[in-house]
Amino acid sequence: MKRGVAHTVAFIGVMTALMAVVLTLETYVFIYFIKPSPAFLSIPLFIALSMYGDWKKSFIGGTIFGCCSFVLSFVVGYTVFYNPLISILPRTLAGVAGYWILYGLSLLTKGKAKDTVRAIAAALTVVLHTILVLGAMEIFSTGGAFFDTVWQTIIGVNFFAEFLCAMFLTPILVRVMKKYTKTPDIMLLKQKDVKKEVVEEEEV
Repeated sequence: MKRGVAHTVAFIGVMTALMAVVLTLETYVFIYFIKPSPAFLSIPLFIALSMYGDWKKSFIGGTIFGCCSFVLSFVVGYTVFYNPLISILPRTLAGVAGYWILYGLSLLTKGKAKDTVRAIAAALTVVLHTILVLGAMEIFSTGGAFFDTVWQTIIGVNFFAEFLCAMFLTPILVRVMKKYTKTPDIMLLKQKDVKKEVVEEEEV
C-alpha cells in the first residue's frame, strides 16, 4: 500500500473513532432532554472532513457521520434512524454538496477571506443537511416525522445550535485537518499559490 493511501486510511480510521466518541457523548448528554440530541460538535466535524481535501474525499465526512449515527441509533433506540436512507444517505449527499458549495464560493471570492468563506459554506451545508434529513424522514418514515409538531420543535432547537457551531468550529477544524494531512487548499486556485500555501502551513 502506498504511503499516501496508508496515511489516508489511517486518518479516516482516527476520524471515524473520533466521530463515534463525539456522537455518543452528544447523545448521552442530551438523551433525557432532547431526542434526537443536537449534533453541535459532530456536524462541524463531518463538514470539515468533507471540506478539508479534494472532491474525491468530499464524501468521507458525511458517510462517517451517517454510519456512526446509524449504528448508534440501535443502541439508544432512535428508530427513525434505523433506515440507512435516513441516517446515512442524506449525510453523504450533504458532505459532497458542502465541498462543492465551498469550491463555488472560493471561485467567487478568488481565495480571499478563507475562514469567512468556510464559515458561510458550513452554514449553507447545515441548512442543506437539515432539509435532506427531514426530506428523507418524510419520504422513508411511516411516522410522518416532517409534519409532527414534536419533531418540528426538536429540529428547530437543534438546527440553531448546529448552525452556529458549524459556522464557528468548521474553519478551525479544517485548518487543523489540513495541517495534519498536509493538504493543499482548494481555495488557492493557482499552482504557485498552492505550493506557497503548503510551505506556509508546514512552517506554522
